[in-house]
Amino acid sequence: MKAMASTPLLSVEGLRVSGRRDGRTFPVIEEVSFEIQPGRLLALVGESGCGKSLTAAAILGLLPWGFAVDRGRIILEGQEVLGLSRTDWRCLRRRLVGAVFQNPLSALNPSLPIWRQVVEAAQLSFGLDGRAARARALELLEIVGVPEAESRLDDYPHQFSGGMRQRVAIGLALACDPRLLVADEPTTSLDLITQAEILRLLQRLQHERGLAILFITHDLSLVAEYADDVLVMYAGRTVESGGVRPFLDGPLHPYSHALLGAIPRLEAPEVRLTDIEGVPPSPFDYPPACRFAPRCLQAIARCRSEDPPRVGDEGHWAYCHRPCGPEGA
Repeated sequence: MKAMASTPLLSVEGLRVSGRRDGRTFPVIEEVSFEIQPGRLLALVGESGCGKSLTAAAILGLLPWGFAVDRGRIILEGQEVLGLSRTDWRCLRRRLVGAVFQNPLSALNPSLPIWRQVVEAAQLSFGLDGRAARARALELLEIVGVPEAESRLDDYPHQFSGGMRQRVAIGLALACDPRLLVADEPTTSLDLITQAEILRLLQRLQHERGLAILFITHDLSLVAEYADDVLVMYAGRTVESGGVRPFLDGPLHPYSHALLGAIPRLEAPEVRLTDIEGVPPSPFDYPPACRFAPRCLQAIARCRSEDPPRVGDEGHWAYCHRPCGPEGA
């Protein structure tokens, strides 16, 4: 494993993303900050619609039409990227960042053989000719564990299973030897056995290459097994962050506690699972102060009128007026 550097590979500071609709500008993500060190996996978790994928899109410079970063900083390997031209940012992204998306079939071109897709970015970056490009494609497919890789180079995406397509997508993301890998729900459409294989592959690449990984998921059982650090989002804001072990042993925010309480436990099958009544708010109608207050069983009047303070320490903190105790009480 490569030695871990003390300087963050990725630093996001006070990120705000706004959208426009019907002539109105509204915040979707506000004051999101985190760091990822080389060789570590940060899990970004929360319910659907909390802003996880939009945060990743902002980092990648791939926000959909109508959305824009209007505040904050994104620093990649010491370089501020938000002020770069589109061309410069594309070159930097191609060199330093790889991305693995949720649906590998839609991420691959059905009309091109696999080897051409896997190596396209490397050809653009390094000027590889046909023979060298094909050799690089074979190398990448072998790295990600595609069986009989040489005989599969000329196959098309539909000739691969879902798990093999995701391996190909990971190979594509690794084509330019990136330092940061953004994995957005990369195993959602896979069966449990294939899911475990893909996650072990990402973990191996993380350790062998010193990759920094931003892993987006709503599955906290995966966080417990594979993450080093965790960031919990709710309604476009960070509610809790810290090392994965302190977080699992004693979540501070009632939202985090409820999410963890919804995970079945084999050692305690008699324990009733928790649920969270209601639904997350729309960006058009975010509540004031604590955005979780309307669904929180611990909320008091202050939660609905005052922004919550930061509690905890540098290794594990949350924004909450009434944080949970060590046992989640």
